[in-house]
Amino acid sequence: MQLPMRQIFQEMAAQKLRLGLTILAVAWATLCIGVMLSVGEGIRQGVISTAERGNGQLIYVTGGIATVSNSQFFQGKALKLGKDDADVIAALPSVERALPSSNWQDKLKTDTQMSWTEPFAVRPEYASLAGLEVMPGGRWLNPRDENEQRNVIVLGYLTAVELFNEYEEMNWFASVELNTDPVGKTVKVGERTFTVVGVLAKNSAKVERGDSINYAAFVPLNTWKRYHPNEPVQAINVQPKKAADRVQLASVIRQVLVRKHGASLLDEQVVQVDDMYLNQKTMRQFLIGLQSFLGLVGLITLLVAGIGIANIMYAMVKGSTRDIGVRMAVGATPLAIRMHYLTQSIMTMLMGGGLGLLLTFCVVTLFRVLDLEGNALYESLGKPVPELSIVVVTVVVTALMVIGVLAAWLPANRAASVSPLEALHSE
Repeated sequence: MQLPMRQIFQEMAAQKLRLGLTILAVAWATLCIGVMLSVGEGIRQGVISTAERGNGQLIYVTGGIATVSNSQFFQGKALKLGKDDADVIAALPSVERALPSSNWQDKLKTDTQMSWTEPFAVRPEYASLAGLEVMPGGRWLNPRDENEQRNVIVLGYLTAVELFNEYEEMNWFASVELNTDPVGKTVKVGERTFTVVGVLAKNSAKVERGDSINYAAFVPLNTWKRYHPNEPVQAINVQPKKAADRVQLASVIRQVLVRKHGASLLDEQVVQVDDMYLNQKTMRQFLIGLQSFLGLVGLITLLVAGIGIANIMYAMVKGSTRDIGVRMAVGATPLAIRMHYLTQSIMTMLMGGGLGLLLTFCVVTLFRVLDLEGNALYESLGKPVPELSIVVVTVVVTALMVIGVLAAWLPANRAASVSPLEALHSE
């Protein structure tokens, strides 16, 4: 079956005004769906990237309260974790490393300002575990700080702003900038004086159970232990090996700690094991839903453009009834007539879609070169960058083809159902 391409182009040229407007409508609809999907993909990747940094790949272990009595571990007793528990977990074959941490339950303050931040007590290796970076001019906690139990502290970016910036009116859209260097200055944790040795770079990720890195502060674990000699550590941050079965590892960690402390294996509450990575499942599903919603909005716009194409196809069929009769009289099959108009519709969609994708590429490129640094919302979303990926292009092209076929199906069937005798007698 050979399609009369010359005739197809002639018929399209005869409807050039209406066809041109429809192509523009398709281009606009393609731009809408392409930009929305690209922005949705950028937001999805930005948020997931943020979630996977910090504590996003870790298993967070804390002690709980016994709900089942077992020999010396009676109901209602709290399971208190120690630094030796971290060493036991670190010895498991599926564990890369395990670091204890604690929360110093005193607020930070200077002589004139105060922050609601309570410092975390951690080991020097914690920075590489959580992906923390210190701004130039400062440093992270080192082994000497830990061994000598020094009163030193590293501040999160916004904690430093709260303690050392002069008061400024809150702006929810503009990012707050640190306008002084706190390194070498002192802050108080409760009534104890600490020297600031570093400030963390801006980081929208979380640590521990979900505390923002920007609003955090960190002191050496042994320094905290010096002032709190009888208190247990708050948690153990576990980094599994890449090939580890995370669900099985969480179960093994729980069993090891329960047996070590003499609690009941039947007690589900005595040891709390939270896999921060697996907990992101709901968030990932929401992001996919958000991207699907944005694509649906663009798809509705594309469907409206498809109605315009259907109208043009009906006009072409009505104006070419005699030609259809002549072609069928000389042997053209209904399939050939149907394919004739389906081809016209798909060509119209592809012309509009090609123009729309070109415009989408230009808009996405414009977004990429925009300087959004300093925008609080942009930074909180993980600095998303719209991405016109292969998946997005495939979805758009598939939608164009499907809507093109649907828009021309009824007109094409109508043309194919015309009998040669009726067609030749029509005006």
